[in-house]
Amino acid sequence: MTSPADAGLPFSALEHRVLRFLDVPAAPEIPDGSAASVRVFRAGDNFYAWLVFKWAAATVFVSLGLVSTTFAVIQIMRASPRWAQIGLSGVLLVAWSAFAIAAVLTFLARRLNFRLRWYIVTDRSLRLRSGIFTVDELTMTYRNIQEIRVTSGPLQHALGLATVEVHAAGGGGDAKHGGGGHVGRLEGLSNANDIRDLMVDRLRQYRDAGLGDTPHIEPARDVSEAAAARRMLAEARALRAAFAARPD
Repeated sequence: MTSPADAGLPFSALEHRVLRFLDVPAAPEIPDGSAASVRVFRAGDNFYAWLVFKWAAATVFVSLGLVSTTFAVIQIMRASPRWAQIGLSGVLLVAWSAFAIAAVLTFLARRLNFRLRWYIVTDRSLRLRSGIFTVDELTMTYRNIQEIRVTSGPLQHALGLATVEVHAAGGGGDAKHGGGGHVGRLEGLSNANDIRDLMVDRLRQYRDAGLGDTPHIEPARDVSEAAAARRMLAEARALRAAFAARPD
């Protein structure tokens, strides 16, 4: 649990260049709420380790395919004329260069995906933001929140991670969870239960303070005013009848 001042991790010069190129701000704005209530949460270290593991597995898989292709091309080059050997060598150079650049960029994307994953909670609302190439940001107010729960699959459980799901009324909906509202997910948390408890406590305080929506109540009409209106209507009808019965 950190404050905005110490939640921001220092970025390298290369990361700053990538963020400027993609026009991605390093941190989101604080949502509605008192400054003293702001809490900023980040995904756990094991979540980053899992992202790196997936990157490494994909990189190894692609590299094995590229190695096999390289050996096949070398066999072809041995029986090819000089000009074909030069051309195939250029193709291999381009392929391996592209692989190296892609490996670096995808690793950097995984790293920034972890570091730019923000979960900000105040005493009135919460803001969730993630993504590099496509930034997804969701702001939810306690007024609309209906349910807060913790979920964890077998792999998440093995890594000591869990997800806090916040279900709120509103448009859009999530068909997987019944539709009819928004679902915010705080993924990759190592302290999911503590965060859930904090949010539930703040939701309770928000509602106890009477900050939620109040039902509209139609004001009751005064009986004496209604009686006076009926008398005026009766007099108007009598006057109209008298004018109608008056000879021309």
